[in-house]
Amino acid sequence: MEYGKILIYTYLPKELLPENFPDVDFDEFFRIYAMAEVAREMRIEDIEVGVNKGYVEAHPDAD
Repeated sequence: MEYGKILIYTYLPKELLPENFPDVDFDEFFRIYAMAEVAREMRIEDIEVGVNKGYVEAHPDAD
């Protein structure tokens, strides 16, 4: 549960959290947790694309 809170606070903007976030029920918590997981995966994909693009630009002759 604590890992979920860390993930939520790290990857979701405060505007997406309900005002009573510490008091949400189990189902609502996992709905918000799922949104945080998706946001995390999207950020990872963005980083991977940036690294790959940077590598290609730095090594234009690589196959």
